[in-house]
Amino acid sequence: MKFGVIGTNFVSDFFMEGAKCVTECEVVAVCDILEEKVNAFKEKYNIPYGFTSYKDMAEANLIDAVYIAVPNGLHHEIAKYFLERKIPTFCEKPLASNAKEVKDLIETAKKNNVYFQEGLVSLFGPNFKIVKENLGLVGNLRQVNVNFSKYSTRYDAYLRGDNPTTFRADLSNGATMDLGVYCVALVVGLFGKPKKILSTASLVETGADVAGSSIYDYGDFVASLSYSKVCDANPLCEICGELGTIRVDHPSLLNSVTFTDRLKKETRSIGVEPNYNFSYEVSEMISQVKAGKTESESVPLQLSNDIHEVLTEMRRQSGIVFPADK
Repeated sequence: MKFGVIGTNFVSDFFMEGAKCVTECEVVAVCDILEEKVNAFKEKYNIPYGFTSYKDMAEANLIDAVYIAVPNGLHHEIAKYFLERKIPTFCEKPLASNAKEVKDLIETAKKNNVYFQEGLVSLFGPNFKIVKENLGLVGNLRQVNVNFSKYSTRYDAYLRGDNPTTFRADLSNGATMDLGVYCVALVVGLFGKPKKILSTASLVETGADVAGSSIYDYGDFVASLSYSKVCDANPLCEICGELGTIRVDHPSLLNSVTFTDRLKKETRSIGVEPNYNFSYEVSEMISQVKAGKTESESVPLQLSNDIHEVLTEMRRQSGIVFPADK
């Protein structure tokens, strides 16, 4: 499958590393609004074609599928363009600025009978499935704790007045829509939408948030989510029940999974050592498109819809408003 890549940021580097692991994937074109970035990316990965317009890329008839990794506020516009042209589309998380845009994209994909996938890397690897299949080990579930906090060097740029894309509400960016998405995807992916949500966040002058916390009420248990781009903390994912605790090393990578038996007072690994995480997303897309599917069987579009309904409610409670919300 011949891919075109839109965006040349570090996330596109992750995609390229994943693509290298999949023999049926070939990246033949790259697009960025800055020609110098296009040329640098082409040279770095030996890509034959480059464009400064995603429409020119589509109209060149070089690609079978597209990978989109641009600022969040552009996801809806660009993804919809390719879906309407029946080009299988892999859009990086978050799928769009809000639940309304996500619903529109899903409806567009179904209307055009074209494959559509969100880049929720944590949900495609084998360890997510292992965690879900082994939830019964903990007995009656009582508490879930997830934390993804990592200081962003772009915050230094923000403090200098450089206005990086990371902290711009006009581009639908911020902590909730970046690191927070991994926390939300993991919890909603495992347990579904919560009955109640309580959220708050710390905002900067641009209107974007730099950190946030949420509590999800599931009735018999609660899930606590924390995330930040302005401080460091050990990544955390604990699923705690009356019989024991499942621990995952990282909310976005899920490289290791252990279970601690409370009664036996012993800990054992229940996960596997994964391959390069992005390779699972690429493989899933190619196999599903070849099978004539319009969405991933393991990470269906309904899950993306649920995740974004939760994200939109979290932002509403936290006072995070994007232009797309208006």
